[in-house]
Amino acid sequence: MGAPRSWRFVVIVACSVNGCGPCAGGLFESPNSASKGRPLQQRAASLYLCTMATYQHISHGFDPVFNERSIVLVLGSFPSVLSRKNDFYYGNPQNRFWRVLAGFAKAPVPESIPEKKELLLSCGIALWDVIQECDIKGSSDASIKNVIPAQVERITDTAPIKRVICNGATAGRLYKKYLLYKVGIEAEVLPSTSPANAAWGFDRLSERWLAALDGVRPATDGEVDSFERERASAKRAGKGEVEYAHMRIPAPDASSYAVHKSMQGNKRKDTKPELLVRQRLREVGLGGYRLQWKVPGRPDVAWPAKKVALFIHGCYWHRCPHCNLSLPKKNTEYWVAKFNRNQERDAQNEAALIADGWKVHVIWECELKKDKREETFAKLLPELAHELGKELR
Repeated sequence: MGAPRSWRFVVIVACSVNGCGPCAGGLFESPNSASKGRPLQQRAASLYLCTMATYQHISHGFDPVFNERSIVLVLGSFPSVLSRKNDFYYGNPQNRFWRVLAGFAKAPVPESIPEKKELLLSCGIALWDVIQECDIKGSSDASIKNVIPAQVERITDTAPIKRVICNGATAGRLYKKYLLYKVGIEAEVLPSTSPANAAWGFDRLSERWLAALDGVRPATDGEVDSFERERASAKRAGKGEVEYAHMRIPAPDASSYAVHKSMQGNKRKDTKPELLVRQRLREVGLGGYRLQWKVPGRPDVAWPAKKVALFIHGCYWHRCPHCNLSLPKKNTEYWVAKFNRNQERDAQNEAALIADGWKVHVIWECELKKDKREETFAKLLPELAHELGKELR
């Protein structure tokens, strides 16, 4: 007598390698399963082989899909074995991505690579993966190491991307780690379309994706023109910033290894004050912002279309006027020059933005302490809402 069906299910779902060749992605049984009908022993052997795969250094292998009208960027983590074999995204027949996208576009499910590209571009969707190269076992996302991220600027410098969607939690985690600071758009992480994500049936998965894609369409001529103007302005601003970086004084050696490590650990982005402000902005309905936008000073938060910029300054490095700040006791000459240069650069960046028609706001770290936080937001948020033409929740 054959093994109970429940035992077959347990053995098959044990495979953590999404879309692997030996298992054919057979993480659950379905009428279309490529592994259906194979003897249990054979399928178990295939499962063992794929989980025992050795590390290989793999390059992505195919280009992103986008054009100047792409408005949403969909990112996976890294191509599976079957995708690499088929030389295109989501090459596992059991992956539900193309079925979901066809449902959104109300079009037939594409079969060939040209048909898939045409479907993406007709929807205004750019498609790529977070990782360009990595060491990986088979198709196992969990095994990924030694990551070289994708050069996402190829897309963001050409297309007016307004939203980023990550296909699955792994893609979302990798995007946040490697690409968020470059793109400046926080991603919406959707449930993976991989057959490994058996907890999400097709109907439920499709409903979630269709809700996220609602309203997505190719960029209009006006949006393309506006993006081109913003990009040209950002390039001019970049040249101006170089001129501000003058009077370079050689940094003295750290007084100890501990001091050296402490200085290296200072964050340039995603500091606690920045995360706090961004959380409050989302809570009151003032999302849709960009991070580190490419204009003078690289504002911590910016709404380029409305030309509204928000800087969240650390009190010590930017020399807060409200705080009684001390100076380092050693190498005072260097630190005085550095702090003066920081203040001068801040003033020049703010002046450059205002001259270009931007509305500039500055929050100091001390203004976000618990006893002052609500007072700060009570003043800031209504001003931002008015300038952005939005209503606070």
